[in-house]
Amino acid sequence: MRLVERERKIDFQEKPRLRVFHRARVTGSVMVHDDNELYIAPLHNISAGGLYVDEIISIPPGKIVRLVVKSPKLQEPVQASGTVVRIDKGKCPGLAIEFTSISSHAREVIQNCVFETRMESSLKAA
Repeated sequence: MRLVERERKIDFQEKPRLRVFHRARVTGSVMVHDDNELYIAPLHNISAGGLYVDEIISIPPGKIVRLVVKSPKLQEPVQASGTVVRIDKGKCPGLAIEFTSISSHAREVIQNCVFETRMESSLKAA
């Protein structure tokens, strides 16, 4: 008996995305450049794997963008490249962007920020 493995194509929109990094609600601003336009939008949340920006809904999923993230919670501005993975047009309109190119130092800055923000939230809840 011979088993034949079938190839299954997974659509970009259907692919389940599992969170690898913790995220935190952090205030700040994000400059998003998509080769045609430069947007400046409020930062909603961030993780070492990506971020969510409020108010921008005009960049399509799959589009590669360049980012600069500024926040009082971050030790310094963070630069990265990413791919738009989701557009939300509901009660909190905005874009989810997954980092595709980010330095290890920038990732560490974000991880420290997320850790500190989550600790502060836990202490306030206690």
